[in-house]
Amino acid sequence: MIGGTVKVHNVSKNFGTTQVLKNIKLEINAGEFFSLLGPSGCGKTTLLRIIAGFEIPTSGDLILDNESVVQKAPNERHVNTIFQNYALFPHLTVFENVAFSLRLKKTDKNIIKSRVAEYVNLVRLQEHINKYPAQLSGGQRQRVSIARALINEPRVLLLDEPLSALDAKLRQDLLMELDRIHDIIGITFIYVTHDQEEAMSVSDRIAVMQEGNLLQVGTPFEIYESPADMFVADFI
Repeated sequence: MIGGTVKVHNVSKNFGTTQVLKNIKLEINAGEFFSLLGPSGCGKTTLLRIIAGFEIPTSGDLILDNESVVQKAPNERHVNTIFQNYALFPHLTVFENVAFSLRLKKTDKNIIKSRVAEYVNLVRLQEHINKYPAQLSGGQRQRVSIARALINEPRVLLLDEPLSALDAKLRQDLLMELDRIHDIIGITFIYVTHDQEEAMSVSDRIAVMQEGNLLQVGTPFEIYESPADMFVADFI
């Protein structure tokens, strides 16, 4: 797979009289593991939803692979999203959950079987392929959602605090799995988190946000060694 580029160009977002994003300018390179980091309510999930197409910015533009997509529906973008609540179908097996989007497209059965096997293997759930979500741990369920998102071969994968429902040990294990998967498939990951350790341990670059403002963008080393202001220094 090939990662996509993302350019957020002067994006602002208002909900009523409240401005939750303030003239955000951001460029994310193809194949990066890029994190949006900040406290709750800073605007990071709203920005992710704008990239996904679930929200329309009040002003500004969003460019994916050199094409403005701000008016395009989510299914018209080469983007998939993983949420913190898994969003699996409880009555379908791991195989059928992962295969769901391919069946909607009426993909050939042999191709479905091959593709599902490939992505279930990628997330190391081969032994659980015929189980139902209720028979899986939280970490295993999130792996199913990762495989289901990747089987469509998006150029950008959006991850909205995907580990927040897991305990500390599972969070660390799955974070390392995400890093491994990213290294294998090479697409662009945009990862939303309020956890500094998560962002610092796996990100190529990090955008630190506060109250709708983008305070600093840099590598983990750059942000740690040269924070832009006192908030960034204290938060990191």
